[in-house]
Amino acid sequence: MSLVSMTPATAGIYNQTVFNEMINEINNVKNEVEFRSLVTKLQAMSAPSFLAFIAFEHTTPTSVECKLYGNPPSAINQLLLSEEIHEYCHNESSPISLSQFGSLYPQHLYLLPVHAGHNEHGAFLLQIQDPHDVEHLCWYWSSIATYLIHAYIKLAKQRLVAITKRERDCLLWACEGKTSWEISQILGVSERTVNFHLSNCIEKTNSSNRLQAIAKCVVTNII
Repeated sequence: MSLVSMTPATAGIYNQTVFNEMINEINNVKNEVEFRSLVTKLQAMSAPSFLAFIAFEHTTPTSVECKLYGNPPSAINQLLLSEEIHEYCHNESSPISLSQFGSLYPQHLYLLPVHAGHNEHGAFLLQIQDPHDVEHLCWYWSSIATYLIHAYIKLAKQRLVAITKRERDCLLWACEGKTSWEISQILGVSERTVNFHLSNCIEKTNSSNRLQAIAKCVVTNII
């Protein structure tokens, strides 16, 4: 059964079969168009509780790209992508009422941070009318969140620069503080070849030097 045909009234958002089908669809998302469509389906089948998914993607050690999937109230779209929201989602894992970030946020909207590894995090925006339901609903959505963020990470990696295996090997040893000569001895190639691979990495990542290339590759999980 497709997610688009499911509603709490017909299938039950907490039904195990519905949950398994949901996870299967998440795992089979192949591109960002499908991902965006999937979030819309999740929103439709779970209305009114689930409103949006926020993805935070590090592009450099100091730069974060925020993307919003779903249809939250238009009046708070930009507020959801604020630095304050990102800081909370980066550092915390407990659900929080958006009203705690200011009076512009409705009290019945909650933010559920999602973490899935190094520099990989996002958040769910949930609409919960009764505060007594917060723990239960967030527990349910946190089980889905891990799958959703991993699906997003998989798609994000498809957009990364094409670093070859040999370039990656050179970067990994450079991360360990090895010089080009030391890397050449470890990999059994010439020092000139190592410098060639590292220069390619610098160019591919639009970096100024190998240290910046390493930093970019670390935060984007290339290495």
